[in-house]
Amino acid sequence: MIEQVKGTRNLFGAESEKYIHIFNTFCDAFVDYGYELVELPILEHKELFIKSIGENSEIVTKQMYEFKDKGDRSLVLRPEATASVVRFHNEFFKNESKKYSYFGKMYRYESPQKNRYREFIQAGAELIGTIDDFSDLQIIKSSINFLEKLNIKAKLNINTIGSIEERNLYIKELESYFKKNKNNLSKESNEKIGKNTLRILDSNDPLDSEIIDLAPVIYQYLDEDTLDKYENLKLNLNNENIEYVENSKLVRGLDYYNDLTFEFVYKATVLGGGGRYDKLAESLKLGNSAGVGVAFGVDRIINCINYVPSSKKIMLIGQNFDDIHSVTKKLDKSGIKYLLPIRKSKENTQYKEAIKNNVDYVINCTEKTIKNPKNSESFEFNIRNLKKLI
Repeated sequence: MIEQVKGTRNLFGAESEKYIHIFNTFCDAFVDYGYELVELPILEHKELFIKSIGENSEIVTKQMYEFKDKGDRSLVLRPEATASVVRFHNEFFKNESKKYSYFGKMYRYESPQKNRYREFIQAGAELIGTIDDFSDLQIIKSSINFLEKLNIKAKLNINTIGSIEERNLYIKELESYFKKNKNNLSKESNEKIGKNTLRILDSNDPLDSEIIDLAPVIYQYLDEDTLDKYENLKLNLNNENIEYVENSKLVRGLDYYNDLTFEFVYKATVLGGGGRYDKLAESLKLGNSAGVGVAFGVDRIINCINYVPSSKKIMLIGQNFDDIHSVTKKLDKSGIKYLLPIRKSKENTQYKEAIKNNVDYVINCTEKTIKNPKNSESFEFNIRNLKKLI
């Protein structure tokens, strides 16, 4: 038997209903507020992510699905979308400032576990071009709006990681510190020293916790202008009555970030996060457009929300095509959605199919009745009665 590929996921039934709900809510919170939806290619040139994410990052060294095509080009299945959006923006709208949103699948080869898949879904938004502190605030507010529409009260964590130059000075200090303490670090963290040192701060291994807690704090290596930007962000958040927690270890682990980094945490799970990336376009040799963005793990949101569709599910049954046709015309005219049996079968078989589909009401088109299969209540079928019920 050919089995499902490890690390992939089927969304069906209640999970697919959650997926549709999250997509529609995302559009309500971002697309309807001016973040233009862009459907990006799943295939990208490998070079795009080596230059953006970082040659020594774990994503590039261990997690990318890469291959040579028939033209001997090095391609990858996109592991994230920010670099792709920046590539798109500078290819088609280089001298403009624009807002984008995206919703789609990404791919990383890592150990599958709860909330972590090799094929996963991300929803995100980016502001690219000439941006400022208002742009930073805007992306955070839009993100909170999105989560609140899903009835998620997440905790906002913020930090500043300074300019790329300041961060490089900090990384040197971290390398020195972790080398002195390498005997007390986990094997995985030891492998990151000198290659992806910042990511050690993200470690959840209990072996690393005490060493990380005592590590140098980045604020000591930031200049006055950088710290002023950070203070201004906090002032803007306070003025908007947005609650937040400062986390000096929040680095987001991707080479292209500078200054602002942030995450949204719900019940100990990071649902999304982002930050500023003012030098990303420049590092890709695409121009000088700055950016700020956010990305959400849709799979994680699916796993954490309770969702009951607001509209009632209706199914039509009947033994006569003319009877069914007559009812469907009335429902179509009234804008009421409905299910039909998969084939013409006995009435009892159709009714069992309705129960299997977990419908709220069954309309018997021949008998002209509306029945609630959960409590067996029955009503005369007419549009007025049906609208009262749904």
